[in-house]
Amino acid sequence: MINRILEAICAVILAVAVLIAFVSVIFRYVLGSSLSWSFEASIGMLTYLTFIGCYLAMRKNSHLRVDVFVNKLPRLGQFAVFALNQLLIVGIAWVMVYHGGRQAYLFADSPTLVMELPSGILYAIIPISGLLMGIDSMAGLVAGWHRLMNGGPAFVVEPTSEHMDI
Repeated sequence: MINRILEAICAVILAVAVLIAFVSVIFRYVLGSSLSWSFEASIGMLTYLTFIGCYLAMRKNSHLRVDVFVNKLPRLGQFAVFALNQLLIVGIAWVMVYHGGRQAYLFADSPTLVMELPSGILYAIIPISGLLMGIDSMAGLVAGWHRLMNGGPAFVVEPTSEHMDI
């Protein structure tokens, strides 16, 4: 359910960004006038699309990985690599939450140049995405531990919704 909502949000953001870019090109080359806000709006939308899409890819277990060597390890070794990977994600998520949150806070009152929106709105997606990725990664680590203890695989290769869909 959450994945579907995130997919819909990403689709809407992408469609609006493409529409703004298209209208901007029409205004610039057909009407001879530019839309001053279009670049800033496109950058903001692509930023949100990037961080929401990254979290969605993590939820769907569809980030690129090479597991040829990991598959040759015994189950406990596979779990160790899986756990290290999840903990690295948690570390990166913490950096996103801490530094992204700091950035959003520091620039909360600083307006963007053209649209005069609070810059904190643009930066807010970074700590939000980091928090969600950290929570999801810890849930994945717990699920992996349960799989290992129940005799299952150390990690799931195919995209799964085992601990993701609510």
